[in-house]
Amino acid sequence: MAILTTEPALEPQPIDIQAWTVETATAAISQVTIATPGDILGATVNLQIPLDDASTSAAPGERPTSTAAAKEGGYYKRKEPIRRDSLKRRESLLKGKEGTRRRLRWENDRLLNNPYVEPPQPKDWEVHPTHPVHNVPYYLAPLWDAGLARQHAERKTSAAKAKASSRTVAKKPTAPGVVPKELREKLKRSRGAKGLLMDLESEVRAFVTEWEDSVRRAADDGLPADPDSSDDEIVFVGRNGKMSDLRSPTEAPCKREIMLFETAEEDQGGSFGRWLVHHIGVYYGLKTWSVTVGDPARREAYVGLKDAKMRTGRNGACGPLPRPLWGLV
Repeated sequence: MAILTTEPALEPQPIDIQAWTVETATAAISQVTIATPGDILGATVNLQIPLDDASTSAAPGERPTSTAAAKEGGYYKRKEPIRRDSLKRRESLLKGKEGTRRRLRWENDRLLNNPYVEPPQPKDWEVHPTHPVHNVPYYLAPLWDAGLARQHAERKTSAAKAKASSRTVAKKPTAPGVVPKELREKLKRSRGAKGLLMDLESEVRAFVTEWEDSVRRAADDGLPADPDSSDDEIVFVGRNGKMSDLRSPTEAPCKREIMLFETAEEDQGGSFGRWLVHHIGVYYGLKTWSVTVGDPARREAYVGLKDAKMRTGRNGACGPLPRPLWGLV
């Protein structure tokens, strides 16, 4: 049996660079050659795949695969490459198919079928304001400013009037047709008083309607609405020369005031009824007052006309009545 003995490899000795001298270092560096490393054989491969061209046939010596054999046999044709994004495809999608709404819109946008189309002129590209420009001479500028100020004041006044007329509730109303805020808040808490308000208001509306009818009839006849007592006398002269005064057989004159509410003086709840009468009078533009009469004493609440002026503030004005007060509280 042979015994193989191997000598241990010598360990590489480190280079003692510190022991080098200048001459030794120069000689060592002069022996070193620096060259560009060459390409490693087989490390890079150029790959070219023709996507748009037909596939090349197999080499003469190679056996074609099943796919290549199917192509050569004519079982199926190679598909054309799909161009999913191109300028031609974008334009066709933008136009749309013939006869569709997209195609009609595209043609209308470009004025293709309009025989009266004209190319834009250079003046069409000029920058100018779209609003009408008023060239006012310098000497007319103060008059122009005054006119603008007057128009602004008129618009402001009309807006304020419209805002005031549209208000249906006020804290202390002075104009007819405005609901007092205090009355509205109290009737919200005491719904039982709404029936009393309806009864009182129905009498007031009947009184106002009767007065306006009499005013309208008097206006049609050309007579004053509220004639004096001296105007109602007609003087007749008899055959013997004697005169006799006879009252004209006219209708009974309309009342200018009515008693709306009556309670005993000691009644504590009567003050609420008189308070309702006062607010009803303010709503319809009438005058209200209370008096104490009789024995035993009783309190009577009256409503009447304000110097023969109607609720609208004009003499002889017969307009529609406002909405019932009980329907607004």
